[in-house]
Amino acid sequence: MFNLRKRLGASILLTVLSLVSITLLLPSSKVKQLQKVTLGTTIEYSNLWKWGASDDVVDEEEDNGNGIRLVIFGDSWVDDLIEDGHGGKGNNWPQVLCEEINCTSRLNFAASQPSDAWPSSPPTGVMASNEIHEWAVSQNQFLRGEEHNYTAYPDLASQIQSYISLPAPKTQPSETIFILSFGFWDIYDFARLDFIAAQNVTDTSVDFIFDQLDILYAHFATNLYPFNALTPVPSSSITTSNQTGSTSANKFKVIIPRIFEPTLLPGWISQRPVPPKPSSVAEQQKNAVYLTERWNQAIENKMGAWMERKVASVPAAAGETETESRADVRENATEREMNPGEKFEQFGSNPANEEKAGEKKEESEDGKKEEDTKVVENLPKKDIFYHDTSSLILDLILEHQLEDEGLSDASGLGKGESPFDSVYTPCLRPLDLSLSAEEIEEIVEGWREVNGMLICKEPEEFLWWDAWNLGSKGKRLVGESVGEVVKEGRSLRFKMDNKGKIAMGH
Repeated sequence: MFNLRKRLGASILLTVLSLVSITLLLPSSKVKQLQKVTLGTTIEYSNLWKWGASDDVVDEEEDNGNGIRLVIFGDSWVDDLIEDGHGGKGNNWPQVLCEEINCTSRLNFAASQPSDAWPSSPPTGVMASNEIHEWAVSQNQFLRGEEHNYTAYPDLASQIQSYISLPAPKTQPSETIFILSFGFWDIYDFARLDFIAAQNVTDTSVDFIFDQLDILYAHFATNLYPFNALTPVPSSSITTSNQTGSTSANKFKVIIPRIFEPTLLPGWISQRPVPPKPSSVAEQQKNAVYLTERWNQAIENKMGAWMERKVASVPAAAGETETESRADVRENATEREMNPGEKFEQFGSNPANEEKAGEKKEESEDGKKEEDTKVVENLPKKDIFYHDTSSLILDLILEHQLEDEGLSDASGLGKGESPFDSVYTPCLRPLDLSLSAEEIEEIVEGWREVNGMLICKEPEEFLWWDAWNLGSKGKRLVGESVGEVVKEGRSLRFKMDNKGKIAMGH
């Protein structure tokens, strides 16, 4: 017995010494990542067991190499913030996409209005350009007197600048994919303008998005994955697509979802303020329906031309400071130069950037020596994954409605089984004190009260989480669908490069 205890004590001592040795050998950043495992938070697995690499690894979730990084810009539809007591909200669709494509890190710059802001504040969210909205309202005699803080949430330009200002990762990800989710709250706000003005600012906002994409692209090509314009691309850095057979080096990939019509969400009826005269609910709803389609069509019509549009860029000189380099990126990101107010003056007042590509070599009026600005020819190719999120959600609603009525259509909708118990009522909604005792008793069975709000006990059964955003199952379905598109390489460039083959059925 004494020998057994002696051996057991020695075994325990050796185990403790081994654990201490492992802890000492692990860099501090890895210890923190191990702690994250127990907490269930996102970590960077690819660098977890690179022993002794503490000098090369920054203790940040975003600093990760040898994998795919998602960089997310947008509104509440892609924001991953979960408020206290709202665990049923679930992951957003970019998080689901990350799982689908095995990404190793995410950077999310999206923002959204807190759920408790309404009814003290009207519903709002992130927009493409706060400046455009502020100008549009100031030009409307019925709206210019209202108080609206358009700078409360960062627009696309602010989010991109926040990303550009970050220090570069010590180890560059093997691939970076950007997500842009804008337009929903733009249309929500533009719908209250007069019809002609609403069309003008809708088109201007779409142009603004592609101009900002040029700024992001210039940063990508100049700082993240730089190439020397005078030297050929090394064969080791060229990857071949299985689908297209074409070669590419660090393609600039962007995922853009087709925006869903705001009038079809529960909040359009329950939370949108009553419009002041001479406008009306019917007029604003008609505007929103038309502007949503106009926005989506404008995005689709400009994608191809933007992908072929060359961006004039001056590669950073050796020894240049990081701040100076970023300033050059912003200055040379696009050929278009306009006065801030000029872009709002008339419908369609947007110069054709495509025709000006590579023509920035001009002599200044004061006789200064003209800049030797050149278009870099071997920069990464642009590519877009355009996902029809709108149709996916609409089909979920139609499936439920047709099933309720015992009907089906020619496409097969109504013949399946709806994955939701409700596509009308959101999981998170205000407590209605006017309900009868019987109705309240019925609610108690399937809902719980949190800070004056009702939250459903089965979030998976509801299409909508709140009045303006998808629920957990809906977001998962969108994320899985986007992941399928990305994994199969069904991008716009793939379709352009294989147009003839696709038409012939190959």
